[in-house]
Amino acid sequence: MGIKHTCKPILFICMVVTIVFLFGFRPVQDNSVYSNGNGINAPGGFYLLTINTNEGRLGNQMFTFATLYGLGRLNHRTIALKPSNYKVLQKYFNINIFPVVDEKHFVEVQPWNIGNWLKEEDSAIPVSSNIIKGNIYPTSYTFFDHVREEIKEIFRFSDKVKSDAEKFLRHVKTALPSTEVYVGVHVRRGDYLSHTDGGWLRAFDGREVDFEFFRRAVGYYRNKYNNVTFLAVSDDREWCRRNLAQFGILTTPDSPGPAEDLALMAECNHTIMTYGTYGFWGGYLAGGEVVYFTDFLKPNTSMTREYFRYEKMYPPDWLPISTTPPGFWENYTNPFLT
Repeated sequence: MGIKHTCKPILFICMVVTIVFLFGFRPVQDNSVYSNGNGINAPGGFYLLTINTNEGRLGNQMFTFATLYGLGRLNHRTIALKPSNYKVLQKYFNINIFPVVDEKHFVEVQPWNIGNWLKEEDSAIPVSSNIIKGNIYPTSYTFFDHVREEIKEIFRFSDKVKSDAEKFLRHVKTALPSTEVYVGVHVRRGDYLSHTDGGWLRAFDGREVDFEFFRRAVGYYRNKYNNVTFLAVSDDREWCRRNLAQFGILTTPDSPGPAEDLALMAECNHTIMTYGTYGFWGGYLAGGEVVYFTDFLKPNTSMTREYFRYEKMYPPDWLPISTTPPGFWENYTNPFLT
């Protein structure tokens, strides 16, 4: 039996106008803005969900997308990206399958505010809500770890970037033929340790990663695996060259950009990271063991109670290493304020 088409033209027009009004999609005109594909026939077409986007760089933009994707999957919703999020990510990943919001016509409807990690109520976002707001810099894996493999598949680098990373590892193998295991090491300095104002660590009573951390992290992998080669990427490679060779960590040559460094880390077997969203993604995409610097923020502050809880920021199978001496925080004075 055939299905009768009973919708009157005027009703159909009203439906389309409503979608455009509420979600503001623009037809495909170039490579920067996309419509919602099949329009109202797209799964959840009436209830597309987007997320408020921050001005962060690659690591933060990846977290923003992954949070939206994870919450969309959890709530059985079709997602759409804000242009600023899309603009950053499309340089490195094939995300053209996702629609993009035309912000000139977008109208927020019942924004859903998230906290700093996944809450039970986040699995029941009302279908009438079309945007996720609240925490503008989501950095918790809890929002998307239930779709970890899907996220890793989406964040696959272009063939050129991936090929260059593999080629570099082959060069390393030629120079160090005994290598069996590669460990990517991400060293974040930059805005965490700004010379002018102390940076992020100053603002939140933080402790700079020390050499003891690198010694223990390297020792962990050497005790567990044979013939390990450690490869460092950083926003301050000169510091790495001066300081990390003593631990057998090789600093990689300057790279063309953030995608190349992140792709190299993703091609390694395991990861050492200091802090920061970029280092997180290096470990998450690599998929092996991850050792990270912990206890670097003064405990029992609003920051560590309400925003940055280590167990909410790092998956439980990752290994934390603390080098904080006993009694350190009891006698702590912010060195960036002196």
